[in-house]
Amino acid sequence: MGLRFRLARRRRRRANSGWRRPMIKSVKVKNLSLSNDNVRKRGREVGLEELAASIAANGLLQNLVVTPLKKAGTFTVKAGGRRLRAIQLLIGRGALAADHEVPVLVLSVDDAASVGASLAENRQRVPMNPADDCLAFKHLIDQLGMTVEQVAIQQAVTVRFVEQRMRLADLAPAIFEALGSDEIDLGVAQAYAVTADVDRQARVFEQMKHSYYGKQPDNIRRAILNGTVRPNDAKARFVGREAYVAAGGRIDGDLFALDTDDENWTDVDLLEDLATKKLEAAAAELAAAQGLAFVTPIAATHVPYDVERQLHEFHPVARPLTDEEQARIEALGLENDALIEALETDLAEGTPEANAANDRVETIEREIAEIDTARKTIDPGVKANLGTFVYIGGDGEARVHTRLFSEKPLADPRAGGAASGNGAGPGETGSGDDAVADPSPRLSATLIEELATQRRQILVAHVASDPMIALDLTIFLMAQSLVFTTSYVRDHSTLRADPAQFPIFAFRDEASMASQTIEDQRQHLDTTWVGHTTMSERFDAFRTLPDDARGAWVAFAVAQTLEATLNVADGARANGFHDHLGRLLDIQVACLWRPTAENYFGRVKKDVMLDALEEIGGPILRGRYKDAKKGELAATCAALCNGQGIVEAEIREKATVWLPEAMRFDNVERPERVPARSTFVDDGDAVGSDGDELDGDDLDGSELDSGANPLGDAPTQEPVDDDYPQAA
Repeated sequence: MGLRFRLARRRRRRANSGWRRPMIKSVKVKNLSLSNDNVRKRGREVGLEELAASIAANGLLQNLVVTPLKKAGTFTVKAGGRRLRAIQLLIGRGALAADHEVPVLVLSVDDAASVGASLAENRQRVPMNPADDCLAFKHLIDQLGMTVEQVAIQQAVTVRFVEQRMRLADLAPAIFEALGSDEIDLGVAQAYAVTADVDRQARVFEQMKHSYYGKQPDNIRRAILNGTVRPNDAKARFVGREAYVAAGGRIDGDLFALDTDDENWTDVDLLEDLATKKLEAAAAELAAAQGLAFVTPIAATHVPYDVERQLHEFHPVARPLTDEEQARIEALGLENDALIEALETDLAEGTPEANAANDRVETIEREIAEIDTARKTIDPGVKANLGTFVYIGGDGEARVHTRLFSEKPLADPRAGGAASGNGAGPGETGSGDDAVADPSPRLSATLIEELATQRRQILVAHVASDPMIALDLTIFLMAQSLVFTTSYVRDHSTLRADPAQFPIFAFRDEASMASQTIEDQRQHLDTTWVGHTTMSERFDAFRTLPDDARGAWVAFAVAQTLEATLNVADGARANGFHDHLGRLLDIQVACLWRPTAENYFGRVKKDVMLDALEEIGGPILRGRYKDAKKGELAATCAALCNGQGIVEAEIREKATVWLPEAMRFDNVERPERVPARSTFVDDGDAVGSDGDELDGDDLDGSELDSGANPLGDAPTQEPVDDDYPQAA
C-alpha cells in the first residue's frame, strides 16, 4: 500500500468523522464576540490597561481561538478573551481602526474541544522566573542600547517597573541566584533590593538565609535599613537634602515602596557630623547674642534629663509690676476685651474693620508680653554665669531650651541672697543637723499633738470657706511637688501631683508628636516664683502669676498623674472615664499618632490587618490583599494609613484617620459591680447609672449575706444607732 493511498484514506476518514483542520485566518474585530465557554471567569480586568498598551506598541503577538457562529463570517472567542477586550478598548479610544482585523485560529463547533482549548491555553501558561525577566530587561538596556522609557513603552509597563527590574538584576550574585533557583521569592528579593549597596545585601543575606525569620521581607528590610535615616527624620530635615548630598551623602530610593518618593539616607555618620556642626554654629551665635556663658548643642530631639541634672537650674525671680505697668496692663486688658467682644458680635469676618481689630489685638498681646518680659530681666553679672541648651525640634528646626542653668548654684539678688538650684530653701530640710530648732515653749508631747490637731481644724475650716485661696493652694502644692521632685520640702500637705509611671520600664518616646508637645509645655511653664527661698514667698509670688500661667501649671500637673489606659472592654487598662475625657477634649488621635509596621501592624495577626482594610475600604479592599504575606501586608497597611499608596480618594481619606479600636476614645464607662459608697450621702440616696435611687434590693444579695461589707471592711456586728453622730 503506497504512501499516497494511505494519506487519501486518512483524509476520507477525517471527512467522514466531521474533523476539519484548524486554520488561521484574519477576522474583523467587530465580527468577534466573547464566548461563555472561556474558562477564565475571574480577574478579567486585571492588567487590561497594560495589555492594551502592549498590543498598541507591539501588535497582537498571539492569535485568538474561535469557533464559527450561525451567521456567516461571525465567530465566538473561546480563548483570548482578555486580548479581545484589550483590542476593543483600543478601538473604542480610536487607537485602532473600527474595521481592524486580528488573526484567529478557527476550531470546529465542538463544545468539548473549544472549552478544552480555552482551558489548555490558560493552564499551559508558565510565568517567567523573575530572574529571567530581570535579565531580559537588562539585555534590552545594556546590550541593545534602549532607554528605560523605551523599554517601558515596548513592554507596556511603567518606567518605575523597569527601574525595579533593573535594581533586581543588580542584586548581589548570591541573592540573584537564590531568586533564579526559587530559593527565595520575589518579595524577599525586593526586600534586599531596598538598597543598591550589594556588599550590605550580601552581608545581610549571609546572616539571615538560614534563620527561621530570614524569609520574611519585613525582617530583611529592617536589617537592610538598620543604621540608615529616613528623609523625615529630624536631623535629616535640619541638615537638608541639598547640604547632605553636597557633602557626599548617599541616598537609596526604595523602588518597591508604595510611596514613589521613599528614600533612605545611608551615610549616618556624615549626617550626624553635619547636624552637629550646624548646631554648634547656632549655639555660638546664640551665646554671643544673649551674653550667656555657654550654650550646649544637643544633636537630638530633646535634652536628656541626665544632662540637665548635671547642672543647676536657675529660676529668675520676677520683680513686682510698677504702678505704671499695672495701670497699663489693666487698660490694655479692657481694650482687648472690648475688641474681642466686637469681633464676636458686630464685626463681620474679613472686613477692613475686623482685620484692623485683629491687628490691634495682636499688638496688645505683644505689648503685654514685653511688659512681662521686662519683669524677668536677669542681672548681667548673674547672666554671665548662666547657659542653656540648643537642640533639634521634631520639625527639623533648631530650638532653644527655655530654662537657664549654671555649673554652680547661683542666687538671684531679688530672691533674698539664697542660691537658686534644685534643692529646697534654707530651713526647709527638717532633718539632721540642719533641722530648725523648735522655738515653742516646752509642752508635753500629748498637748502638742492636741493643739496641732485643733489648729489644723481651724485652718481647714477657713481654707474650705475660701475657694480662691484653696484653688491657688491646690495648684501651688502640685506645681511645687513637680519642681522639687528630688528634694524634700516640708509643705505639711498630702496633696501631690506625682507623675504616673509608664507601663514599660525605661520607655522612651521623645520622638512622637505627643511627647514633643508635652516637652514644649513643660519648658514654657512660668517658673519665676521658684527662685524664692521660702514657701511663703513662693506662694505669694505664685499667686501674682497671670491666670493663664497658673492654669498652665494645674493643667500640666494634673495631666502628669494620668495613668496608661486603652479603649478595651475589660482588663487593667480599661477606663471608660479616660475615654469620656478624650471626647470632652475632642481628641483627634490621628493628628498625633499613626499606626506603622513597627508600632502596630507588624505585631498583630494577619486577620487583624485584613479586618482593618475591610473597615477602611470594604470587602473589595480586603480581597485585594487577602493573599499577601504578613510582612508585605503590614507594610501595605502602614503605608495606606499614612496617606501613601495608590488607592481611591475616598479610601485614602478613610485610611488617614483610621485607628485601631484600642487607640480610640470610644469606650463608655460602666457602673462598678459594687456601687461606690460615700460618707457624704446616705445609702438610700445613692443613685445608679440610670439616675434612679438605689436601695438595698438593687445590690447583689451575695454582698450582703452574713453582714459582709462590700468595701472589704470587717462585717458589722451591731446596727448603728440612728442618733449616733457621723463624722463627714
